[in-house]
Amino acid sequence: MGISNLAKIEALLYAAGDEGISLGQIAQRTRLELSACRQLVEKLTQMLSQNPDSGLKVLVSQNVYRLGTKEALSELVQDYVNDAKPRVLSQAALETIAIVMYNQPITRIEVDEIRGVNSSAILHRLLNQGLLKVTGVKQEVGNPKQYGVTNFCLDYFGLQSLTDLPPLPKNETLDDNTSDSLLTRFNEQIDQRKQETRNE
Repeated sequence: MGISNLAKIEALLYAAGDEGISLGQIAQRTRLELSACRQLVEKLTQMLSQNPDSGLKVLVSQNVYRLGTKEALSELVQDYVNDAKPRVLSQAALETIAIVMYNQPITRIEVDEIRGVNSSAILHRLLNQGLLKVTGVKQEVGNPKQYGVTNFCLDYFGLQSLTDLPPLPKNETLDDNTSDSLLTRFNEQIDQRKQETRNE
């Protein structure tokens, strides 16, 4: 008995983990047309949603698909998941994440210029925690690494995509004089969004 295309896609979503997989990558791996992949992902989403014997659901962020657990099971898995998450993020970490979210891809030097301090250590820590990732290198002298947030980071703050971020005031320039106000706004918006999510 052969393996169905639906099973192949489910296996790819599982293997992709927190980083997820795009429809293009699914099509490449399964050798199916994009439209067929989209229909199968939608079918899998519906199947998992309606199956009371499955604790999984399909998540999508920035057109990248992943498997996650259903909201009804959040209390059951919370302790285990929290062991893998950073328990407390410092103000420096929150500030750095906010800056990267609004400016990615961004280099360490550019983060330093906005924060007004050296950010090497905090960037390294956030990379190890899976909240940031290296997205490429900037084509300039030294070829500095560029950073962006991970899907895990979006999930951690209750965001589906970067478009959920509150817009910056018109003509505001991010620098070490405005980064504190950015962090305050960022925290307020994230807290509000988490509250809205809990009330849904």
